Amino acid sequence: MKIPYYFCFTLVLFFAFSINTQAQIGFSQNNFNPKSNYSDSVNTTVSRPRVYIEKIEKTRTNPNVPAPPTVFDLERQAFQLINEKRREQGLKLLEWNESIAKIARLHSENMANYKFFSHTGLDGSIVSDRADKSGLGKWRAIGENIAYNRGYQQPIEFSVERWMQSPSHKRNLLDEQWRESAVGIAVTPDGTYYFTQVFLLRK
Repeated sequence: MKIPYYFCFTLVLFFAFSINTQAQIGFSQNNFNPKSNYSDSVNTTVSRPRVYIEKIEKTRTNPNVPAPPTVFDLERQAFQLINEKRREQGLKLLEWNESIAKIARLHSENMANYKFFSHTGLDGSIVSDRADKSGLGKWRAIGENIAYNRGYQQPIEFSVERWMQSPSHKRNLLDEQWRESAVGIAVTPDGTYYFTQVFLLRK
């Protein structure tokens, strides 16, 4: 039986003031308290929490068999699919930024390791906080899409398609203002995929 798919969207714009809008489908987290089920002492700044993906065998009986994809391969695959959607609409393609990828990846890893699903981290941070804390530099607008799924043969394609079927997520993916972006993915031992995509427009 397939596990339901959940995803979430937020867009934060910073000018003279901030605007924070969220839309969630299939999973209500509007009143989610990130510390309600976790100790205040939980460390969410671990540089590389455990992330699980198929292990590559050290010795292969057939060297012609390609190695299974790494989590980094999956991130790039998701990113390319999103750029394909933008190309189809005649939009400028997003540029991959590894600094943004680290922000997205860390949030996916935290959700996977601590079993929660929210734009708000266990330390109470949102994407704008995580960007500032990472030293990303000055930016004008930032956005974030998150998702998770389990039990699908093509989890990457599935997530991107579901984002595209949601008006709010699609609007983020196809927003003309974005120039830089990256996707961070974490996979748990039970095969649950957590996705975070961060979008950025610099000043």
